[in-house]
Amino acid sequence: MVKGPCRGAFCDFWGRVKIRKSSVEELAAGIRQAIVMCDNQDAMARENALREYWHVLGIRNMKRLCEEEPELCAKMTEAELQARI
Repeated sequence: MVKGPCRGAFCDFWGRVKIRKSSVEELAAGIRQAIVMCDNQDAMARENALREYWHVLGIRNMKRLCEEEPELCAKMTEAELQARI
């Protein structure tokens, strides 16, 4: 049985677990890979690739995640910053 709130289609419990277990470097490498796969290098395409990366990991509602687990949100932000360097 999964502990914690699960909101049907917006359940991101396992996505949060994956992010907790991954290092910032691993997350940044995944982000870089998602952005490289994007042919169009405009800002909107990169932002969409980033959102899709988090969605594939299992994150369904970024705003809620940041409200409920700010330390996890900070880790994700750090990975995004490392990936863009």
